[in-house]
Amino acid sequence: MTNQSHPYVVRGVSKNNTITYNCPTPEWAVRKHRDLIESKLSDVTIMGPDRQALSLAELEAVSNEAAVPKRNAQASRG
Repeated sequence: MTNQSHPYVVRGVSKNNTITYNCPTPEWAVRKHRDLIESKLSDVTIMGPDRQALSLAELEAVSNEAAVPKRNAQASRG
């Protein structure tokens, strides 16, 4: 059964627990993936609408988020 309101799941493992985000759009999932990587979580995984594993590149291919710069990319203005 597919969860239509939150079709993407991004999960990462910290020392003491697992953090899971149920994301309604691929763009949201890309952002949450970036957040977990920046937080230094391990085993960060992405699952798509059919609960198949997706790579970040596959997720970005179906989203508009790849065109959005990362948070710190604009910090170096002179």
